[in-house]
Order: sequence, then structure tokens, then C-alpha cells
Amino acid sequence: MAAGRDKTLGDPAVVVITGAGGGIGAALANVYAAPGVTLGLIGRDEAKLNRVAGECRARGATAEIRVADVTTPEIEDVLRAFDAAHPIDLLIANAGVTSGVSAASGLEPWDAALRTAETNFVGALRTIAPVAERMAARGRGQIAGIGSLAALAPLPYSPAYSASKAGLETYVLALRHLLAPKGVRLNVVTLGYVETDMSRRLSGPKPFLTTPAKAAIMIRSGLKRNRARIAHPVVFAMGIRCLNILPEWLVRLILPAFAFTISP
Repeated sequence: MAAGRDKTLGDPAVVVITGAGGGIGAALANVYAAPGVTLGLIGRDEAKLNRVAGECRARGATAEIRVADVTTPEIEDVLRAFDAAHPIDLLIANAGVTSGVSAASGLEPWDAALRTAETNFVGALRTIAPVAERMAARGRGQIAGIGSLAALAPLPYSPAYSASKAGLETYVLALRHLLAPKGVRLNVVTLGYVETDMSRRLSGPKPFLTTPAKAAIMIRSGLKRNRARIAHPVVFAMGIRCLNILPEWLVRLILPAFAFTISP
């Protein structure tokens, strides 16, 4: 570990990120890249991973790539093997896909909904569980799940995405309480609109749109402080939470202002 690094202060020496080939994952890799840091970059596109790894190495980090799909048992073997070689200080379960209603039918396609649930929820469990077990045995470590503000209230324009991110948030926060006595910290990141390939598929308003670079800096700051929920933007998160306590007739009047569809 590089001199001056202190894991208790949120300066991890070994960081693993899923979905690291672009968007928020790539931005997080660059934010954590520094001399003395080993990065494990996991994704499905080898060319994209190599590009991000090159950027991180230019910042002085050691970067290793692994091509794997979080929806398959392969990801569990990849993570266990990486952890055996480089005990993970911070795991960021970032891999995810989006889905929502189509402009053509006004409904959410079943195949897209299933893929979203398998990636965002089941894939996150496959990513987090094996690493959490090893961290608990060591008595240290941190795991972050990249969620969404869509988890805070049921959104009719992206039912499966909203549900999958709600499941991820509940799982991470439950593990936070379970594993705190074992020295493992867990955090959930609830983000609004970020300028990525995923968000560009949305046709509709994107209030408080931010960049992956800004989101990554905010995430690192929140993880360093070990905040249970790292929400951005806060005012948008508060507004969405209010939907859960408002009368249904009022919610139905508000929601159309934020309606969107998803392109294939």
C-alpha cells in the first residue's frame, strides 16, 4: 500500500468495479486511479475495458481487466480469484442496464424487463455476496451498490428498472446492518440522471442531469464518509420520496411531468 493510505479513512488500495467499460464505471476507475492502487475492471467489452485500463495506468495505477457478465455464475469465480490474488478493499457493484415503456406500445417489453431484473438485481447479488463473505472473514472492506433515484418510488415509466434498483437498495442496506459488526461497510448510491449511453436512450425530461465525472467525485466523497445512502441530487431525491406519502390522485397529476420512453 502506498505511504499515507488509510483504509479506515476511505483510501482503498484495491478497488474492483463492475460495468467499468464506460459511463459511471469508467469515471469511478479514473477517480480512484493513483500510484499504489490496484484496480480490477470488469465488464463485457474487452476493448472498452482496455481503453479505461490505459487511462488508469497513465495515472499511475495498476489496472487488470476481467471480461465477465454479472448475470452468470462466472462473475463469482472471477471475483473470488481476483480477491485471492489481491484482497479487495472496495467493491463497486456498478453494472446495470435500463428499461422502460416503449413509445410504440406504451408498455414495457417483457424481455427487456427480465434482462433488467437479472442484471440490476440478481447480477448485483452475484457480485456482492461472494466478496462480502471474504471481507467478513478478513474483518474489513467496503462494498457500494450503484442504485438509482428510481428505487425511491414506483415509477410507471420504468417498472422493472425501478423495482430492480429498489431490490438492490434494500439488499445493500440490510447487509450494512448485518456485516457492520464484522468490519464490513456497505453503501448504496442513489443517482438521478447521468449523461451516459443508458440515459441517452431516454426520451423525456432529465432534470438535474450531471456528468459521470462529477457523479464519480460525489460517490467517492460519500464512500469515504461511509454514508449509508449517497443520494444525488438531494433535492430531487427528497421530491421523489414525497411521492410515497402523497394521495394517489395527486401523484397521478405530478408524474406525467416526468414521463419518458426508452428506445430499443
